[in-house]
Amino acid sequence: MEESIHEGILSDSPVNLPIQMMSLTDRDGRMTPQWFRLETKDHEIRMYQIIQVVSRAEKNYAGVREKQFICKINTGKFSRTLEMRYSVMSQKWRIFQFL
Repeated sequence: MEESIHEGILSDSPVNLPIQMMSLTDRDGRMTPQWFRLETKDHEIRMYQIIQVVSRAEKNYAGVREKQFICKINTGKFSRTLEMRYSVMSQKWRIFQFL
């Protein structure tokens, strides 16, 4: 990803970047993210394909249920690993942090 997408993108601190996600849900309810879109600070829409779901877990932070996904994406020349979270209550996806 380019530095123009978000300040601090190269750090491992939380960025909480909202995204539009396309995911598949199998008949048992297991979600698998496929690709996502986000808006850059220049108001460009970028799409990124998820090439691998490294791990998945369900978290409960102070009563807020979230599904956590560690994924790898291609950003052109490079591959990046990031942590995405899905809020069960609000049904919203976000990039939590870049790893």
